[in-house]
Amino acid sequence: MQHLSSLYLQKLFFPNEVIDIVRNGIRSYAAGKYHVPERWHINRGESTNLIMPAFEEQYYMTKLISVDPQNRTKYLPVISGMLILNNSHTGETLATMDAPMITALRTAAIGSIGLDLIKNKKVRKLGIIGLGVQGYWQTIYAIASRNVNKVFCYSRSKIKYESFQKDISIRFPNVSIEWCSSAEDVVQNSEIIIACTTSQNPVFDSKWLNISGKRFISVGSFTKDMQELPDEVYKKADYLIIDSKSAETEVGDVINAVKNGWISKAKIYTLADVISGKRAIDPKSNIVFNSVGMAAFDLALAISAFEKHKES
Repeated sequence: MQHLSSLYLQKLFFPNEVIDIVRNGIRSYAAGKYHVPERWHINRGESTNLIMPAFEEQYYMTKLISVDPQNRTKYLPVISGMLILNNSHTGETLATMDAPMITALRTAAIGSIGLDLIKNKKVRKLGIIGLGVQGYWQTIYAIASRNVNKVFCYSRSKIKYESFQKDISIRFPNVSIEWCSSAEDVVQNSEIIIACTTSQNPVFDSKWLNISGKRFISVGSFTKDMQELPDEVYKKADYLIIDSKSAETEVGDVINAVKNGWISKAKIYTLADVISGKRAIDPKSNIVFNSVGMAAFDLALAISAFEKHKES
């Protein structure tokens, strides 16, 4: 049995490879090739445990994730966990993998796929709110797949920005990284804004901002009491694309948008339906994208990682 560490997984694929793997995984899910039981949420005070299984013909996996927000004050990772990959025919455990890195890479890929749906390729100014692991990888994948030349970013921690700026500049020396004094400044200066937090309240105040023409992606909220994007974003949206149907019952952003009548259920499409051609959207319309994640995407990436590892 092999263990694929966080560092090993980072080096195993180029961003565009992961994007293709996840896009094919979405198509396979839409074609009924994956069985994805409902994931389990186990709350422990401020902490949450997630158990996410997924099955296909040759492989199945179980992802175990622990989300501990209080770890920020202890300088420990907020997200930790393990992915276990098994042989579907024998049940044999084939490999274990670092679950937070699988999550980060597939979510970054989902974010890039979402970019294709909500905005044309001519994106120069990217906004990132939240500079943790997900903010870092969302930035890398967006730059790798688009002609971004400037990133406006904000985090409550200036120390995180210094590390973020150094690492992104090493990877992309021709891209300007600019610290903003507030999330509102990020929105004001950017064409596309990606929110990468676990905030229970909207990460910026839209009251004094003109958000017309801007596009928004939320990748951080995953519980009913979290809402990353302000009400006005959903009120102005023509469509809301979600990467998993579970978002309709699990994620505050989506639940509140429907409950308060900001957007109708008829205008909420899944990513699988759009990519498979089952649903059509006008690319010029105002589209918001929300990613809550799905074990099928983890399984697609885990299979590719295991098979590429075997060949090396």
